[in-house]
Amino acid sequence: MMKLIAGVLGIALLAACGSGRTQADQDKDGRTLAGALRAVDVGGASFKLDNRLQLTGGDIPRGQALQLHATADSGVIKDGAAHFGYRVQQAQQATSYDMLVSGGRLYVKHQGSSTWKTAPDAAATTLFAALRLELVRETALLAASVSSGAVTRIDTGFARKYVVRPAPDQLEQLQSIPVQGAAEDRFLKTATGELDLYLMVPGGNLGRIEVHLSGIDPSNGEKQEILSTLDLRSARVGALQPPADAQQVAPAELLT
Repeated sequence: MMKLIAGVLGIALLAACGSGRTQADQDKDGRTLAGALRAVDVGGASFKLDNRLQLTGGDIPRGQALQLHATADSGVIKDGAAHFGYRVQQAQQATSYDMLVSGGRLYVKHQGSSTWKTAPDAAATTLFAALRLELVRETALLAASVSSGAVTRIDTGFARKYVVRPAPDQLEQLQSIPVQGAAEDRFLKTATGELDLYLMVPGGNLGRIEVHLSGIDPSNGEKQEILSTLDLRSARVGALQPPADAQQVAPAELLT
């Protein structure tokens, strides 16, 4: 235990001594994070997910907010696919679903039902922003900036925390707000994003992803704020196959 603490303190000291980060430093850390994300996807992991979405403005009456809080306590992920039970709560009403993400599509059914619905997952990323590992990986590689890894503590132990600022294209994808031309310029003036990635010490495996997003949709003036947290543990996971008989629906119909 004392050796572990000494090692962590040594790493913290080295991080504190570093200064004047170059673009090469940031690119190297971005590749390290991308490698950790790929390792999770290839090796398989179990996860817990907490996703909070708040909408204000637009057609929502002044002073009011639409809030969704969704949680998954026992999901699994492997080879670009994820399967999880999801409890979605709005106000006093909560509904439980089975969800599967695979091949760029989201599959959803009410728990206890046998009927699956499906739609492109890009349209529903605000439901599970931290779970889109390939987009998070792309964001780390193309980031506007990547901080050095500061040693901190999370629930599962010590970790290096890296702060990733998304480039504009990834910021738009993370917020699922398709914009072009003048509308894109207006969106980017309001949009903010930060991804906090935690690599465990020792080992360097990915332990947590936190996604913080905010932006105003220029088409209707609606502001969305997202806080999505994904906690990961290595696990043996079999192949995750999508249901063959899922009904294709519009994204707005997935949770109905």
